[in-house]
Amino acid sequence: VMRRPRSYTCEDVAEISCHGGSISTRRVLEAVLARGARVAEPGEFTKRAFLNGRLDLAQAEAVIDLIHARTEASHRAALHQLEGALSQYLREVRESLLQVSVYLEAGIDFPEEDIELVSAGGLIDRLDTIDVQFDRLLSTFDRGRILREGLATAIVGRPNVGKSSLLNALVGRDRAIVSPQPGTTRDTIEAELDLDGLLLRVIDTAGIRTTRDDIEQEGVRRARDVVARAELLVVVFDGSMALTPDDYALLTETVAKPRVFVQNKCDLPPCWSRAELGSAYAEVPFVPVSASGGNGLPALEQAVIRHVVGDASLNQDEVRLTQSRHRQLIDVALRNVRAAADGLRQGTPLEFVAFDVTEAIENVSEVLGESESAAGAVLDRIFSQFCIGK
Repeated sequence: VMRRPRSYTCEDVAEISCHGGSISTRRVLEAVLARGARVAEPGEFTKRAFLNGRLDLAQAEAVIDLIHARTEASHRAALHQLEGALSQYLREVRESLLQVSVYLEAGIDFPEEDIELVSAGGLIDRLDTIDVQFDRLLSTFDRGRILREGLATAIVGRPNVGKSSLLNALVGRDRAIVSPQPGTTRDTIEAELDLDGLLLRVIDTAGIRTTRDDIEQEGVRRARDVVARAELLVVVFDGSMALTPDDYALLTETVAKPRVFVQNKCDLPPCWSRAELGSAYAEVPFVPVSASGGNGLPALEQAVIRHVVGDASLNQDEVRLTQSRHRQLIDVALRNVRAAADGLRQGTPLEFVAFDVTEAIENVSEVLGESESAAGAVLDRIFSQFCIGK
């Protein structure tokens, strides 16, 4: 028996430990239900913990992330948020906003008093500091979201450059059919890969080229759809053969996407060097690889990781935004703060400046679930994401 308020839900809770095995567990459950209990809804205990003040909304969302974490890094990030890292950061920023609000309200309520608690310049400095804090937090969203959801990565190239062999080498098993016959891959093939905590959702595509074959044309169309949706492209070239017009066409076609270039079949004598791709692509990572022998795969993995986190580590305990809801609210709060600072610089009436600051406070509170707007539909939507069964 765990007495309130020390339980997870801040309610009186009783736990029954019984013999293992499905039959024993089921019969104990049936006996409890027969005496008036009911099965909890998915996420109900965490919802009760939120409603009773044990967790704020950001922490409750972290429970969902913890349940669905598929890598050590995503698990660690969710646990860091569950422990209150993001909540503490936002509460400190909100406290700074509340101090600014107090001084603004004092200026509004006592305009006839010749007392200036903090100068307009001092308030602008405080708002600029908050601006930097919000901006720094928003800059973590891309990393945080990828850590939570994984990175959609497409392997693309003309036929027979070794795309399917590369997919198999990365995942360590024969996920795709490999054949010397061009056009073997007609549809997309997906697999997941854990790269030092980064979940890579790898999609192998049909070779992109001009063709009159109706089925292959459909494969090329689907490959281009994947390219449009992917967040990173691994563009594969055959290093043992001279570059073709299809290779150069693919360079132009994918120019708007983040890319890593792979010169496959590096175990064979090379027929071309990186310089032949052109100086315009000098900044794109270029990795020689042998998909059949495994040479260069660690370097390719590191190039992908650097694309996501730069020189940072996925496993460091930084305060990150991982939810689109959080990013949207903090982005609005940042615009409120900048509007307030600009208003003070331009001599805008304090009532309008105070309104912007109050809006920023409200948006931060909504991230934490400490505002009326977070108590209705938002709350139901968040807890409907729990999929922990009964």
